[in-house]
Amino acid sequence: MNVLSQWAPVAIMGVGMTYVVITGGFDLSVGAIFALGAVVAAGLGQTQAPLVAFSVAVLVGALAGALNGVVVTVLRVNPFIATLGSSLVLGGVALVLTGNRPFVVGFADFGILGAGRLAGIPYSGMLAIVLMVVGGLVLAYTAYGQSIYAVGGNLEASRLSGIRTSLVVGSAYTVSGVCAGLAGVVSASQLSSAQASMGANLVFDVLTVVIVGGTSLAGGRGAVWRTAVGVGILATLQNGFNLLDVDPYYQNIIKGLIIIAALATVRLPRRTRPAS
Repeated sequence: MNVLSQWAPVAIMGVGMTYVVITGGFDLSVGAIFALGAVVAAGLGQTQAPLVAFSVAVLVGALAGALNGVVVTVLRVNPFIATLGSSLVLGGVALVLTGNRPFVVGFADFGILGAGRLAGIPYSGMLAIVLMVVGGLVLAYTAYGQSIYAVGGNLEASRLSGIRTSLVVGSAYTVSGVCAGLAGVVSASQLSSAQASMGANLVFDVLTVVIVGGTSLAGGRGAVWRTAVGVGILATLQNGFNLLDVDPYYQNIIKGLIIIAALATVRLPRRTRPAS
């Protein structure tokens, strides 16, 4: 159950990243939104009720995600460049808010979401599971979900068929922002503290679980359940690293190689398929 709690933030962020990647996009800002959500939650949690602090933090994540969506769809900036830039901006905002010092919350109620359990199951893990189930059902069985797939499969054809492509793509980035902000809330609650440097490398774990799960970076294909499988694979791998006491630097090398191998596995069949 500790593993479930530990990987809950990555699983939550993976849902939003799955939406973005299926549209054919990319979101490098999730780590910064995660950190900003965490410091907002912890900062407000020092004086406000946890529900207020958590709600504002998630709202901040939603606004950050919506901003990414506007930059990508309205200003037509490449998603990689747009979210890289917003990552720097949002990370800077988190540093300004904290003065590069940790926010510590001394109220027990603040830590219930992150550390509380029901029948031995952590609330944070339950939240991640519920979010993955709901996110998966929305993708698979709603008109909005089908629009996500359609836009990722063929943007121009989707536009010509009447789908409001900019709205769909922008909403995917907003969902990603909400998930990142919520993940930051969970982490802040788990630690009863937060600082701006949180989530610096978290984006790579999130991308890894999405890619290893089989969601295509080309867009149009993927599923939240695949991301759940990716979380399970990476969590198992990380647990093995810890048991074997593998150096963190080598862990990053291995994770990078896994991403490359997963991408090669997806793309190789397309290259070798005979032309028609």
